[in-house]
Amino acid sequence: MKKLTFSLLACLSLAAGPCFAGQRAVSSGKDYKTPQAPVEGCFKDHELQLDIFGAYADGNALDHAGPLQDHGFGGGLGVNYFLTRMVGLGVDATGFYGRENRQNDENGSIDSKHTTVYNFTGSVILRFPMDSKCLAPYVFAGGGFHTDGDNWASAHAGLGVEYRVVPQKIGIFTDARWTYYGDRYGDGDQNNGMARAGIRLAF
Repeated sequence: MKKLTFSLLACLSLAAGPCFAGQRAVSSGKDYKTPQAPVEGCFKDHELQLDIFGAYADGNALDHAGPLQDHGFGGGLGVNYFLTRMVGLGVDATGFYGRENRQNDENGSIDSKHTTVYNFTGSVILRFPMDSKCLAPYVFAGGGFHTDGDNWASAHAGLGVEYRVVPQKIGIFTDARWTYYGDRYGDGDQNNGMARAGIRLAF
């Protein structure tokens, strides 16, 4: 009896083997999706920036034009560092060439010789990134040091906008600021406007 039972089990196992071996794997119908990496924004925190720009200063009046009497044209370099995506610190150096704004001879006549004015300023920057458009409006304020042989201090505030041509790498920007110089040469409180436009490299 035992031999008969063993023989039947052996036969069943031999017969069933090819059936199991020949079965095809059946898909569950669920597609496996590879996890996607998070999309990086156009602007990041801990961002170091190098600015290369052209600049224009508007004068046109003795009593408020600042160091230049009518128009000044020039350019400069700037370095910014963003502690977060929204808060940064910046320094910039700009050189302007134009007619000097001075009224200081004995007859009260205007000395309108041309001069080069060098501006060195520092700012606190607040920007408002819009990553979907790679656009970032910003505002800034700070102080500076200016020289054209004479030295004086200033305060400024302004606003601008940056567009990232290459996210987190290359941008173009333009901004404008109003600068207050105080009483220079006894001509009263002086101030003027300045505009910049240039390329911004981010690292």
